[in-house]
Amino acid sequence: MIETNNETVTPAHIIDVTAETFMVEVIEKSKKTPVLLDFWADWCEPCKNLTPILHSVVEKYPDSLVLAKVNTDQEQMLAQQMGIQSLPTVALLKDGQIIDNFMGVKSMGEIVTWLEQHIELSAQAEEPVVDHNIQSLIDTQQYDAALSALLALPADQAVWQTIEVHLLMNNVDAAQKMFDALSDDQLKTKEADQAKSKIQLAGIDASDELGALKQQIAQGQVEPAVLGLLEMLQQDLGNADVKQLLIASFSLLNDPKLAAQYRRRMGSLLN
Repeated sequence: MIETNNETVTPAHIIDVTAETFMVEVIEKSKKTPVLLDFWADWCEPCKNLTPILHSVVEKYPDSLVLAKVNTDQEQMLAQQMGIQSLPTVALLKDGQIIDNFMGVKSMGEIVTWLEQHIELSAQAEEPVVDHNIQSLIDTQQYDAALSALLALPADQAVWQTIEVHLLMNNVDAAQKMFDALSDDQLKTKEADQAKSKIQLAGIDASDELGALKQQIAQGQVEPAVLGLLEMLQQDLGNADVKQLLIASFSLLNDPKLAAQYRRRMGSLLN
């Protein structure tokens, strides 16, 4: 729930349902997006405890779920038709059918675990937090100062820049330890894919022409380096170092279509 100018605004993925709207807002909607159906009442104390937890779940996974709420005092006939005998009762609908339900209060973790048995949950992507003052220290190669400033920030806010600084300082082991400690949600982000590629890149021992291309990638000139690597691979299809460097570079292109294009080109060379 969001408050704006003393008014409460309900997110679009949290709706109140009546008997009249049930078919459209629950049955039909569940054919596109799974629906959590919450039966509650004002006098029900456990309902009051469960409601904010359900809100938190669907607000965390807005692309995966809709929360439909039924006030059983106002919709007694609907509650009877659905066979509700205890409050709160929560049902999960998918493809127009109830696939599971529970009664009583559960923690957010318990609800997420229950949901994951039936549907795939995808947390809403958050834009990574970048401290531009620290980024200026990184850009001017003041790595020790940048690292000190990052250590003073909350870990979730600082993680991507800290990994970057460790790699720039050649602290590959420290960067790998930070990556290994990422949460499941963090590992699903594009920043995690890029961090993984950068760590792989740092671990590749390259010299001469290959080293120059590796340096080019590290400086952000990824596409020209990829083209150079593909040319090298064409000349020597068995060069494992070139293959490794290519694979590490694809996630750094910042364009999934372009990355897919170059992956296909690499595949065609090797087939």
